[in-house]
Amino acid sequence: MRQFPSAKANPNEHKNPYVVELAVPAKGLDIGLSRRIMDFHKTRHIQPRHGHGTIPGEGEARYCWCFSDLGTAQSFVERFGGTIIQKHPLKKR
Repeated sequence: MRQFPSAKANPNEHKNPYVVELAVPAKGLDIGLSRRIMDFHKTRHIQPRHGHGTIPGEGEARYCWCFSDLGTAQSFVERFGGTIIQKHPLKKR
């Protein structure tokens, strides 16, 4: 399985450091799951933000969604599964 380049962080990951990585079949998200994920974002009035994922390889791919706060990321995991990865902690100025 090949990963997207990570030398430079995705801008979404800088602004939304709580990344949820979700394993899906190599063919991608099914329509039902995709709609439920979109509804999750709509009901919270947040824009879906994607992070680095992996390109489909041997049977599964990994998709990433980025969130600005830990609570929303945890709610996403409770509903859809996945793992929270805090890639880029917010830096205070």
